[in-house]
Formats: sequence, C-alpha cells, structure tokens
Amino acid sequence: MAAKHSGFKKLTSFHERKLVANFLEMPMGEDITKFREPLSMKELIEKTWENWGLGDEKTPEESISENWQKLVGKKLYMKCAPERLHPSSGILFIRTSSGPVRQELSFQKKGILEKIKKLEGCSEIKDLKFN
Repeated sequence: MAAKHSGFKKLTSFHERKLVANFLEMPMGEDITKFREPLSMKELIEKTWENWGLGDEKTPEESISENWQKLVGKKLYMKCAPERLHPSSGILFIRTSSGPVRQELSFQKKGILEKIKKLEGCSEIKDLKFN
C-alpha cells in the first residue's frame, strides 16, 4: 500500500518551528538540524552565493577579466593585467610588465577603451591608466 502524503509542508527551519511552538505555547522539540549530514564545501559555497545573490550580475571586473585577451590582443594579454577599477572616477588601472608594453598599450588606448565600454556593466569606465 502506498504511503499517503499530507498536504502540509514539513517544518524544517528553526524559525518556523519556533514560531509554531510560541503560537501553541509549547516547548520546542529537539533541533532536527543537529542530525543532518554536513554540507560539502561546494554545496556551502553554492548556497551562500545563492543567498547573497552573488553570480547573478556580472561585475565590470569580471567582464574585463573574462575578455582580457580579446581586449588587448594575443601579443599583450600575458604582459599586462587589469589591476583595479576605481568606481567613482571610472578609471581602470592596468599593471604592465615593462615600459615598451605600457607604451604599446597607450598607442591602443582608445580602441581598448571602446571595446571595454561595450562589455556588460562596463559602460561607466571613462579612462585607462597604465602602471
């Protein structure tokens, strides 16, 4: 014979059980979360990201990092890297490996900036500074 399922939701969260116990003026039973298996690190991170809303929107830094080779080209992408974005001024600071790389990037600055502005969430970037 198949087991029947009730139409009621099982109260699993501490807050739900506490609310019902207070309403019924009864003591709370033992905490059932003590007996559950611990979450794996992967599950914990995914749950945290979900709760915090992380990963839903791409940050400008994420978009730039993911597209770095396309932005600066195959010859330069291993010789420089985006270092930090100053959000209030819209300046992206780029670390370079040498003076010649810095000079080459400065020649391509306008084109690189145009490509960056087309990326998701990067329209507010106004300037590039090379270190």
